[in-house]
Amino acid sequence: AAAKTNAPASPFAAMFKDPKMKDMIKKQQKLVMGPLIDKNYSDIIKQLNLTPEQSASLKDLLQSKMLVGADMGMSMLDGSLDADKRAELGKQVKADSDAYDAQIKSLLGDDNDKAFEAYEKTVPDRMAISQFQDQLAGSANPLSPDQDQQLIQALNEERTNFKWTTDYNNKNAAAADYSTMFTPDKLETFATEKTQLDDLVLARAKSILSPEQFSSFQAYQAQQRDMQIAGMKMAAQMFSH
Repeated sequence: AAAKTNAPASPFAAMFKDPKMKDMIKKQQKLVMGPLIDKNYSDIIKQLNLTPEQSASLKDLLQSKMLVGADMGMSMLDGSLDADKRAELGKQVKADSDAYDAQIKSLLGDDNDKAFEAYEKTVPDRMAISQFQDQLAGSANPLSPDQDQQLIQALNEERTNFKWTTDYNNKNAAAADYSTMFTPDKLETFATEKTQLDDLVLARAKSILSPEQFSSFQAYQAQQRDMQIAGMKMAAQMFSH
């Protein structure tokens, strides 16, 4: 009820307004982000032949940029925010993210920055396949390096080319109207379209993976899809009016 009326009465929302709680969460996020950045950006750092100092600076900038988005996520849970305040917050987040992008470009130079931007578009896919790879690591059917790269490419191509009715991956948070994005009809359409996208990826994965790996990947996709939809339903309750 508090979420629907934008009243700051929810204990859950109030928790994220507590400065001490927010500081603790940020510290935990930093502990998670460090290894995450090391794992998902190590290939591009090697490719660009960055010095240790440049690598450290790039990782610091990436972490700061990620924390901007994480901080926005916590702020959005404040039930007292109306649509105008959310839009204002979105604009500030975009401005801060753009500032970090400019610093990254200055650090890398034009040529390296183009290669970095191209790589960064594949990071969501690398993270998804990395999680699946971790699940198989202790099994009798781990992914080979070649399978890993083929899956990343397949997922990136299908995800990039897929046409969503409502694109929840749109990075322009400042222009987002959250109250109309998370309606029951749109969430139902998203669930249908996410299943369609996953099926397209599965069709390509079938020729990449062994039958045992394919079965595990199919279950992994369904689990991730269910978690994402559940999270979006929670967001719908937060952002509804």
